[in-house]
Amino acid sequence: MVVADVLNQYFIPVQIDVNNAGDLLNRYKVAWTPNLNIIDADGNLFYHQEGWFPPSEFIPMAFCGYGQYRLRNKNYEEAGDCFNRVFDRYPVSYFASEALFYKGVANYLASHKVELLKESWIMLQRFYPDSTWAIRSNIL
Repeated sequence: MVVADVLNQYFIPVQIDVNNAGDLLNRYKVAWTPNLNIIDADGNLFYHQEGWFPPSEFIPMAFCGYGQYRLRNKNYEEAGDCFNRVFDRYPVSYFASEALFYKGVANYLASHKVELLKESWIMLQRFYPDSTWAIRSNIL
C-alpha cells in the first residue's frame, strides 16, 4: 500500500495554501508545515502532526490518526483494528508504540476487560520500553 492509496481510501485529502488559508491557520493553531490534521465534516480535530514524514512513517501515522477518529467516535472495534494494523504491519515504525497503547485502550473500551488493556500495555513495555507510550502505560 502506498501513501496515495491510504489517503484516498480512508480520507478526503485537502491541501491548503498557508498564504491564503485565512482563519484555518488560527483555528488549528498551525505553527509549522507540513501540518496534518484529521478532522471530521464539522471541523472537529481528531489527530494532529507537524513536520515531514517519509512514506514508511506516513502510512502508520495515518492509520494511527484514523484509529483516533474511530476511537473518539466510539467505534472501538474499528479503532482497535487500525491500531493493530500499525503494530502488525509496521512494528519498527515510530508510531507502533502509540498504536499499541491505543490498541489496549480501544480493546478495553469495547469489552471492559482489563486483561485486554494489560495485554497490549505489557507488549508495549516489552517491545518499546524507551517510548513515551511505555511510560504512560507504566501504571500496571
